[in-house]
Parts: sequence; C-alpha cells; structure tokens
Amino acid sequence: MPHKRAKRSVRENERKKRGDDLAPTNDSLSNEPIPKALSRVLNAAKVREEWKIKKRKLEEDGDSKSSDKRRKLDDDEKNTKSKRKESKATSKLTIKPGESIQHFNRRVEDDMRPLVKAAVQTSNATVRSAAKAEKEAKAAKKQKGKSVKEDLDDADSKPLAAPTPVTGADKHASKAKEFQKVSTSAPRRLNDIAQAPPEFKKLPRGAAPSASERGSGGKRDGILSMAQKAMMERERENAIARYRELKARQRKSGEKSDERDRDAVDED
Repeated sequence: MPHKRAKRSVRENERKKRGDDLAPTNDSLSNEPIPKALSRVLNAAKVREEWKIKKRKLEEDGDSKSSDKRRKLDDDEKNTKSKRKESKATSKLTIKPGESIQHFNRRVEDDMRPLVKAAVQTSNATVRSAAKAEKEAKAAKKQKGKSVKEDLDDADSKPLAAPTPVTGADKHASKAKEFQKVSTSAPRRLNDIAQAPPEFKKLPRGAAPSASERGSGGKRDGILSMAQKAMMERERENAIARYRELKARQRKSGEKSDERDRDAVDED
C-alpha cells in the first residue's frame, strides 16, 4: 500500500543510495510562504509608491470631471448622512452579531436612560404647573369671596337714616309689636337622634289608665291588711304541724326497721 511506511531496512538502503551531500529540495524553509502581516510590513514602501502613482494619474485625468463629481458627492453625502442618522437610531436597538443578551440589554438601558429622564422631568414640570395653577385659582376665588363679604359687612355697618319724630302720642308704644322668639344654643337639625322617649305628664284624650297607674292612686304596694296577716299566720301554723307529723312518722318507721334488724341478728 502506498500510504504505508516502508520497512526500516528498505529505508536505510534508499538513504545509502541517495547519499548524504545533496542539494536542498522545494520543501526547504526558504520556499515556505510568508505570513500576511509580515508581507505587509516588508512591502509597505512598494505599496505606498504604487498608491502615489495611481493617485497622480487620477488627478491628471480627472481635472475636467472634478466639479461634476464634487456636486454629486455633496448631494450623495447629504443623503447618506440623513440615512445614517435614521439607520443609527434604529440600529442602536438591534442586537449586534456576537453580542450577548446581557450586553444588549445594558446598551439599550444606557441609550434609553436620558430619554426616560427627560420624559420624567417634563411630566413632573407639567404636574407642578397644573398644581400651581389650581392653587392660584383657589386663592383668587377665596380672595373674591372675602372681598364680597367685606362689601356686605360695610353695607350693613352703614348708619341708617334717622326715623322721623312722631308728633302724636302713641298709646301702644310700651307694648311689644312682634312675637317673642326663644333663642336656643343647641342647633336644630332634621335628623337629630332622640336620647330618650318623650314623657307625657297627662294622658291623651280617650286613653285608659294602666293597672299600675290605677293601683298607684289607692293603697301603697307592700302594705297588708289585718285579715291578710291572720290568714298568713294560720297557714304558717298548719305548715309547721304537717312538717312535725311527717318527721314523727319518719322517726317511727326508722325505729321499726332497727328492731327488725336486731331480731334477724338474734335468730342467726
């Protein structure tokens, strides 16, 4: 197989046939490719010279077309600037390639923070202005009411015209010409709560007096007559006699039961 390594004996024989003092092959270090970064550094002077020559040729060839190009370039720059501003405003809120969600959220918060702050300040200013205007309106209304009240007080305090003297003698001058009014300190309201039921000193017309009111007009409560006292004494003596008879019967029945128990014990 071609991809297999040959035996060691075969390799040593081939090395002897080739010899030792040989010329370098294409795989030497001098033929290896140079990295791009190193090639830019080594060829920097050459690239600069080529760019200068190219720029000189463009300046010589484009003198006649420079004015038209400049106008077009100015117009294009204005259009591109406006488009860039619009795209910049929209691209700020889009996630960039390779950007994590955490960094994207932080960038959005940083961009939106001044806008939110400005909005909060404007709203607070409007609220303050509205509150101030309302306060001023209330103060003006209050001042207006106070001025109207002062005007009324001034009108009331002005002295009235002196009454004309009466030539004839008035016989009713000493009598009151108006009904008397009773002034009470307690205010009268429509929905006052009664603290106690009303008390009627006299019965209404056609009402019959109750039993307590009837008895109150005669004898006083708790006082007994002589007949009632005698009847209560007789009932008391009868109750005592019945109680004594009951106790005597219970004592006799107890003594009989004791005698029976003794006879039963003697027989045993």
